[in-house]
Amino acid sequence: MVSVYRLGFSLREVAAEFNVTKSTVQRWVRYASGKRLDRVDFSDPKSGTAVPPNKSTVGMEKRVLQLRKYLRDKSILGLYGAESIREEMLRRGESDVPTSRTITNILKRYGQIDRRVRQRRTAPPPGWYLPDLLKRKVELDSFDIVEKLYLTGGEEIQLFNGISIHGDLIHSSAMNTVTSENTILALIEHWKQFGLPKYVPFDNDMVFQGPRKARVIGKVIRLCLSLRVIPVFVTPYEQGFQGKIERFNEEIQAKFWRRKQFRNLNAVKKYLEQYVMAHRLRQQGNILAAPLRRLFPKRWKRDDTKRPQGKIIYLRRTDGNGEVYLLEQNFLISNDWINRLVRIEFDLNKGKLKFFALRRAEWKKQYLLKTISFQLIEN
Repeated sequence: MVSVYRLGFSLREVAAEFNVTKSTVQRWVRYASGKRLDRVDFSDPKSGTAVPPNKSTVGMEKRVLQLRKYLRDKSILGLYGAESIREEMLRRGESDVPTSRTITNILKRYGQIDRRVRQRRTAPPPGWYLPDLLKRKVELDSFDIVEKLYLTGGEEIQLFNGISIHGDLIHSSAMNTVTSENTILALIEHWKQFGLPKYVPFDNDMVFQGPRKARVIGKVIRLCLSLRVIPVFVTPYEQGFQGKIERFNEEIQAKFWRRKQFRNLNAVKKYLEQYVMAHRLRQQGNILAAPLRRLFPKRWKRDDTKRPQGKIIYLRRTDGNGEVYLLEQNFLISNDWINRLVRIEFDLNKGKLKFFALRRAEWKKQYLLKTISFQLIEN
């Protein structure tokens, strides 16, 4: 391009020759610094240095990869992400510990990221469907059952799992089969050790809810009511309300169950106890910062024949007619509240069912829709 430049041409003539402005030609001349224009490299040089000054060293990258492999194969919790690697480096007292973001970049650079992060829509805050729980004034323990876990040889066992919503306090016990009776014993043992929450949500399994009979409740509900713990039964086939316990179920299968082979139930219980203790130790900060739990009453005695008192909460979704199915019968809520969520508070003392509107998009508005008189059958 510049080979046609000849000494004596004016700026205007050079600019016209290359179809550029005069200021561009002046910039070429300054860039040439007295050299002939046809001997100057006008390509833009790369800015910065060849190697960033803050680039992690090869030794640090190797150390991160070694710790990831060690945590994946040897750690009791089976956690080997960026935060876990950094915690392990700090625990060992290593110097020049990189940030979690730097460790994540190192793992990405070497293709050591297990899965992509999915984009999710903004969800309501945890416990949004119970006002006092949302304000972190009280605690909630979620419980669920993990089925179809097989020992070496084909024998099936089940895990009865629980986790608190604010403190991440977990419970997990292995059983041949989870029944109402051993569920009650597990709840009593857990609550005697750590105290009572205000709420305890379950799914609608007969183990928790009781027999499928109209106006009848089961033994697990009676236990909760006798301890002044409010049982909450979540909406069938509805995601979100039991999200935390479901994530813990997935975690314990991936980090505990699939990492070892067990020959008998005793071997499962022994290793599961270590896993639970390690998990609680890791979450001790959250456990201590959670709302206070009530002490288990010293003089409490179990009595399944005593008339139940207190409150039961049901989360349901209305059908196309504005009705909900509850305790083996239908209740008409409103023709204007179709295919939407409701919170049902069953006050056993007053014999009242109160139906409150719930919407994830407007979770702060939970107004009363209807009140119905209702009584259980005495048994």
